[in-house]
Amino acid sequence: MRLAEDRGDHLEVFQRIRSQYRTLSPSFQKLADYLLERHRDAAFLPAARVAANVGVSESVVIRFAGALGYSGYPELLRAIQKIVKNELAPFRRLEGDQAVRGTAGRSDDVLRQTITSDIENLQVTASDPVTVASFPRAVDLLARAEDVYALGLRGLGSLAVLLGFLLTTSGTRSHVLTHGDAALFEQLRYIGRRDVLVAFSFERYTKRTVDAMELARRRGARTLVIADSLASPAAQVATVSLVCGVRAASFFNSYTAAVAIINALMTAAVNRRLKESRRALETLDGLLPDEEFFGRSNGQ
Repeated sequence: MRLAEDRGDHLEVFQRIRSQYRTLSPSFQKLADYLLERHRDAAFLPAARVAANVGVSESVVIRFAGALGYSGYPELLRAIQKIVKNELAPFRRLEGDQAVRGTAGRSDDVLRQTITSDIENLQVTASDPVTVASFPRAVDLLARAEDVYALGLRGLGSLAVLLGFLLTTSGTRSHVLTHGDAALFEQLRYIGRRDVLVAFSFERYTKRTVDAMELARRRGARTLVIADSLASPAAQVATVSLVCGVRAASFFNSYTAAVAIINALMTAAVNRRLKESRRALETLDGLLPDEEFFGRSNGQ
């Protein structure tokens, strides 16, 4: 699959930087921060311009590429350019996809292509090396958390609401955060060492998400990010990151794989806390008034 191959480019560059970050010199760390945060800007700049932007010498930029295992700055630059190409691919595909141009494609073709794309996102997510390796730790965070704060800003609020609902139903106290105004930080002032902040971070990335995660980290809480790439600024500061496919034959992302990750996390976390979850469901059933719900029709 082309998407799986492109995702490997993300892992190659950003994982090299992250795995070596703590051992890098201060000058190299400044370069690393710049490339992680401004890789789209850096992708088409010569070494001298990058050096000027960061405030280091051109020779430092060249040595930095070698420290990451590249033959030189041009090879590092090509790797970063592949990342940018991958991130912009949905917009190029939109221009060439007849199925999403007004009435150019039949509706059944759009349905088939959309579902096929979602299946590919699910397959890529299920085999993503970062997600596979990090999933057990993500489950452990949720299973041990006293309170979970689910953060989804802009169009990601529905994902945070879904996670919050499932957590509350299964017996974990949850707080859903969907607005990036002052109320976000008012709610986060109560987060502590026994809590977890789960954030959703998909392009276009919001600075408020990173601000919230840094606040949670300062207060001792662990953070879990579900993102479309390790290039996500939120993934750079998270305790644990899970990566999922979001590509779609349109101008907006598909969150089918993100919902699948939520389902998988909740299934595994509930299995870890089966007695507590069962007790919470029984308590909830006893509290809910029967007349507010429709039962089975029994054939009527």
